[in-house]
Amino acid sequence: MILCPDHYLQIRKTKIYHSEVKESFKITALGDTHMSKMIKNTKLYPLQKQLEKEEPDYFVFIGDIIDLPSQLRNKTVQQNTIELIKTAAAIAPVLLVLGSHDYIEPNKKNHDYSYNRYFWEEVIGTMENVHLLHNDIYQNNQVLFMGYWQTLEYYYNDNDIHHENLEKFYEDFINYPNLYKNLPKDIPRIALIHSPEFIKLKRNRELIQEYDLLISGHMHDGCVPFGIGSKTTGLISPKKELFPKMARGFFTLDTDTNVIVSGGVIKISECAPKYLHLANHLCPMQMDSIIFTSENQPVEISKSKIYTR
Repeated sequence: MILCPDHYLQIRKTKIYHSEVKESFKITALGDTHMSKMIKNTKLYPLQKQLEKEEPDYFVFIGDIIDLPSQLRNKTVQQNTIELIKTAAAIAPVLLVLGSHDYIEPNKKNHDYSYNRYFWEEVIGTMENVHLLHNDIYQNNQVLFMGYWQTLEYYYNDNDIHHENLEKFYEDFINYPNLYKNLPKDIPRIALIHSPEFIKLKRNRELIQEYDLLISGHMHDGCVPFGIGSKTTGLISPKKELFPKMARGFFTLDTDTNVIVSGGVIKISECAPKYLHLANHLCPMQMDSIIFTSENQPVEISKSKIYTR
């Protein structure tokens, strides 16, 4: 029985006040599409139609765009990925970071760094209006975006797939002072980092404290059925942690950085055991629409449900 149709798309709308905004601007964030042979047109069509309807000033793709690097051997998966990003880039600048599934290929004994340089840098990275932010910054007179890719050592701690190595974030990120020091004060500053788990460590939070907003994915909305509620605790994380905190929605850190953990499109990917795939019919596809405004008011959060056939 399908409880949540494939074409059911949930949009979370967040409005954030920032004193340095000259003119309001909109960001549409999409994460965890996990492109694979499993993804049919019933999901792709509503995503593409909604990307067109959003008409933001910027699109951000926040990682796990494909399910595994080996999926790129399939021409249909390649083409679907290209078309989704191309749809967005025809409307607004695309800022794109990768997640673990985009460049790490698991096998029975360990995990290999399997970055498909040609596809990401020569095909996607050279598209007009697409900016592949590999530990890099995109800046104009309106906003600054920083994109950072967590390392294989961060995601897989001595081959223990159930815990991310939070210290490894600090050890690597600190080597990129241009990403966290002397940032401009006269425009909003937004960090794009796939997994938000690193913020559990205080000194990691302090490294990004100059950022007004962190946008992450990875947590699959905590697999909360139907995307209900506004609590930030999920039911289960991708690392099989029960009731993970800071797994979904909007919250603010003790360093005053706001965080949005986007729910993503696919909750259980093709490479997971098939009996778990039912979760994709219990949890809707999700997209985030974020407006930065100069209107001095509390953060506003709302949701809408869209069915696109």
